[in-house]
Amino acid sequence: MRNLTIARAKSFVGSLAKLKVYIEDHARGELTISDVPCRKLGDIKNGETKTFIIDDQSAKVFVIPDKLSRNFCNEFYQLPFGQEDIFLIGRCHFHPFSGNAFRFDNNDTEEVIANRKKGSKKGLIILIVCAIIGFLVGYLPYSDIIPVKEKDFTCDEMSITLTNRFRASDVEGFDYAFESDDIFVTVIRESHSLLEGLENYSIEEYSELVKDANDFDFTVLNDDGIMYLQHEAYDDEEKDTYLYLNYLYKSDDAFWMVQFVLYKDELSKHSDKISEWAHSVKFS
Repeated sequence: MRNLTIARAKSFVGSLAKLKVYIEDHARGELTISDVPCRKLGDIKNGETKTFIIDDQSAKVFVIPDKLSRNFCNEFYQLPFGQEDIFLIGRCHFHPFSGNAFRFDNNDTEEVIANRKKGSKKGLIILIVCAIIGFLVGYLPYSDIIPVKEKDFTCDEMSITLTNRFRASDVEGFDYAFESDDIFVTVIRESHSLLEGLENYSIEEYSELVKDANDFDFTVLNDDGIMYLQHEAYDDEEKDTYLYLNYLYKSDDAFWMVQFVLYKDELSKHSDKISEWAHSVKFS
């Protein structure tokens, strides 16, 4: 027996999803992936490292997001015969045709490349079918070869200008959400009708309501006339710190909080763009 250790490097692509790890097993196979019978070893979260006990036989180890997409969104690594422990590392990559699949580092054998191309072709067909029936409304895949351009997103009477690297997402607890490979943007709209007299509150008074309703250590900041509340949160599982920039706005009918979420150590890289996006918010 030997140890198989897999490190899933942190990435905003697919960060909320647990991935499933399977190993080739012709005797005890419970799921077939790309014509290979496999049994499950376990799950692995974003930024997590896990060790599994395996035998010394040569076998493929697969990483998939779910059973439904396993035949086009998968990655395998060919484990050699032997008793030495094995350490693998990989991450999810932005690639809509393959479902933003997980990829092992330094894994470029002819068989692996052929499997990826096959999966991308299947994924492309699925995307086309979904587009025909309307499931891809608001979702546009972009690759690195397409220039970054401004793109407007509308949230009721509010609009914000981000870029074509963002795509609409569905995040529980928020009215709207948009994600890119590096940054999440969430939007909360709170109608003035939620609280008697709320329409008379100033942004400063509304910020006090936000602070009272949330158990965070907020820092109140000002970005050239726009108030925002900044707080951070440490993720025990990922062993990293997220930064939350909560910009506050007031329209005729509601208060709005537009939240930008990113890794704390990447703030300097994105701060100018976040400020630009925050100042692009408009109300009809």
